[in-house]
Amino acid sequence: MASTFGIFEAAKSGLNVSMENLKVTGHNIANANTVGYTRQRLITSAKEAGNSVCLIRPTRDNMVGQGVEVIDIQQIRSEYLDNQYRDLNAGYHRSEFTAQSFTYLEGLFNSELKKGEGLTGSIEEFFGALNTFTSDTTSKENRIAVQKTALGLTQNFNLVYEEMKALWIDQNDSISTVAQQINSLAVKLSELNEAIARYERRGETANDLRDERNLLLDELSGYVNMTYCNSSTNSSMVDVQIGGVDLVVGTAANTIGIDCAADHIDALTAQMAEINGDIEDAVAMGGSATAEQLTALSDLAAELNTYIAVTSSTNASGGTDVTCQGASLVSGSSTTAVSKALENDLDAWMQVNSNTLTLNATPLSIASGTITGGKLYAHMEQISSNHSDHPGIPYYMGQLNELARSIARNINDIHLTGYSYDTDTSVANTTSENGLYFFHVETDVDIGGTVTAEHYSRITAGNFSISNDIADNVWNIAGSSEQVHSDGTTMASGNAEVALLMYGDLAGSGYYSELNGIVGHLAIALDTNQSLLDTGASLLNSVDTQRASISGVSRDEEAANLIIYQQSYNACARM
Repeated sequence: MASTFGIFEAAKSGLNVSMENLKVTGHNIANANTVGYTRQRLITSAKEAGNSVCLIRPTRDNMVGQGVEVIDIQQIRSEYLDNQYRDLNAGYHRSEFTAQSFTYLEGLFNSELKKGEGLTGSIEEFFGALNTFTSDTTSKENRIAVQKTALGLTQNFNLVYEEMKALWIDQNDSISTVAQQINSLAVKLSELNEAIARYERRGETANDLRDERNLLLDELSGYVNMTYCNSSTNSSMVDVQIGGVDLVVGTAANTIGIDCAADHIDALTAQMAEINGDIEDAVAMGGSATAEQLTALSDLAAELNTYIAVTSSTNASGGTDVTCQGASLVSGSSTTAVSKALENDLDAWMQVNSNTLTLNATPLSIASGTITGGKLYAHMEQISSNHSDHPGIPYYMGQLNELARSIARNINDIHLTGYSYDTDTSVANTTSENGLYFFHVETDVDIGGTVTAEHYSRITAGNFSISNDIADNVWNIAGSSEQVHSDGTTMASGNAEVALLMYGDLAGSGYYSELNGIVGHLAIALDTNQSLLDTGASLLNSVDTQRASISGVSRDEEAANLIIYQQSYNACARM
């Protein structure tokens, strides 16, 4: 005959399990609107019958089980959909932040679509003034119009370039910001790993902590491409990698290092300037540089060369001056910030100012293949890519620089052949001269004053400007191909051949085509990226909906479960 107390124990286990089911269901309902919450279910199993107490055959009393027991409280979650969501999330955020950058750039060029505005309008006004100038090169009013429209043209180039440069700086700063956010998430993930492992070692469930960890993994996937897996040392923990490099290993979080060459270069040049200052003081007192000082300067110059190519020379005091691409970095006890010194060389300027990242001494970059998605990829691509297939800000800055150089070179080549206007009719000796530059360009001049080299490569849309000769005196604008001078009483009018050539440059130069090419390329890049963004959003929402259908809480379903578990509880109570 079965034990009465055995029946009571079976019914009691049913009461306990029903109560636990009611508690889990209530917990699900309470968190129905909690972001990231995963619905939970009780996993139960029948208690096995006790071992036989007879030597010959088991008693019939022990052939029936001993009730029910709780095995686990399980989260209803799809690991496959989680992986899909996080992969898609990295691609979506890459497209989203690229689209934001292109949208801002498009705003800078929106005026190009309207007649008479923006850079297109400035070019029209400048060549329009040149056209008027051809009708009367002796008119001061016409010359002022040429000067002012040329100034307006260069200032518009400067304005657009500075806005693009500001966007580049913002994207560069965002790399540092995202890296810091990733570091913060890594620390939180390692702390959650420890907390989850501690709970589960005691036999408790840590499902709510796992939800929090899953939310962090979702967030991290938006910042950067990452992979994760259960830790080999403890299955309660997850290890996280970026491009195959460990970010989180169990309870340890690694930190992404953020570096910028400009900071190191400026620190080194400051040290050199300080030593040069000490040498200058010693020379003023009748002394000279010491061997230690010269060695220190030599070592600092060598260290500078590890960041950027520099040229060192001994100055009048015996110290060391340093230049980079012709620009001074150290002159005696004075320094020039490397960003300022290299602002005329876009590639070099970007090289020294770009934030670079390392993780466990491994570079994190697009070039190394470690960064392939997320916000971080978008920011890195925007500050580095100068390729038309995958353009970044440098591509459009470079295109604008080429347009500015083209205008400066073409107009200068024509203007150099013309003669300025001599306004003094009382003197027979003329001041009319040729060889004047209309737009500013750095030149090399030999000892006799002859120009030996013109550095148009140093012109950017940011420093594009009219020459000092044209800015100081409108009569220096060359319109005539022959010298304009007075015989002491009457001033010759000259001709308008050079003015006509400068105006005619518009027709053969293709400036409008170049500018339209920049705007058109940007529009296509934005449209392409927007299409990728829309597709990514659709796929991401689809997977997220599937995740929600599995992991989300349905109040109707949970309400039905309440009735089931309540009836089960009542039945066990009656037993």
